Parts: sequence; structure tokens; C-alpha cells
Amino acid sequence: MKNTFKILNKDDFCSIYKLMELSFPVEEFRTYEEAFVLLSLPEYQILTIEEDRVIKAFIAQWSFQDFYYIEHFAVNPSARGEGLGTRIMRDYLDQAKLPVVIEVETANTVNAKRRITFYERLGFILSEIEYIQPPLQPASHGVLLRLMHYPADISKELLLKMKQDIFQTIYSKI
Repeated sequence: MKNTFKILNKDDFCSIYKLMELSFPVEEFRTYEEAFVLLSLPEYQILTIEEDRVIKAFIAQWSFQDFYYIEHFAVNPSARGEGLGTRIMRDYLDQAKLPVVIEVETANTVNAKRRITFYERLGFILSEIEYIQPPLQPASHGVLLRLMHYPADISKELLLKMKQDIFQTIYSKI
């Protein structure tokens, strides 16, 4: 059964932010206020999967002219380990009309390696493009990241353009 994505209602943002706090290191997401402001941008949206009015997972995406950039993807801890994340991402990729780019931490930790393997099983390719993500929170530090992309046939030149677009559109807002 395909998952049905709903666009987040701003009133439910508190639940999404709590899930971000549970799912990501503090360096990898914005303050509540800064994250909430993004919801008013036309190129940014949060897609949710709900069950019995409970948010089970979300995908925070930026829409660019030539690609989608997934900034955050998380599954509620109560629903992890059941394959829900795999099913959601497959459904998302099936409906995506453009290439999809994500960032992952370099493979220096067990969690980073697990995350990279998860995305590789879905058909993402780990690129050689690596950079420091600017700090997203006060008093935090930048994070060394690499781009992953779907589908496989994206040139290095296009990936470098995507990286440039991400920096100009997203990280310039920090």
C-alpha cells in the first residue's frame, strides 16, 4: 500500500520539531523559530505520513528547478524498525519527477555508515562532493557532509551546480 503524503499544517509544526530533536544532532537542524519561518517559503515544504492522526514520519524538502533536496527525513521512534522508512522513501522516489539530493555525514561513525547504507539500498549514490555545512544553531559547529543522489546517472558537474544552489538558497538564510 502506497503512503499518502500530506503537506504539513503549520499548527502541527511543534510535533515535527520534537521529532527533529529526537532524530538529529543539534548541529543539523535550526532553532524552532528559524525552522518555523521556513514554512512560509514557497520552495520549502514538509510532507508528513500520519496514522490515526499521529505523525509517523516526515520529509522536509526544498524544490529547485532541476531537483529536490531533502533536508530532513525522520521516522517517529515508536515506528522505527518496521521498514516504514524504506517504504516511505521508495514511495517518495516513485513520485518524484526530478532527481533527489540528500546530505549525509561522512562515514566516520556507526550511525553515519548505517544511514549511508540505508540510502544506498534505496538506489542513492554516495558522491565524492564533500563540504562543511554552516552551523545551523548558535554555538554549534559546521558538519562535514557528502551529497548522495538519486537516480545514479547525475554528472559531477550537475552535482556541483546542485551544491551551489543549496548554498545560495538554503545556507545563505543562516
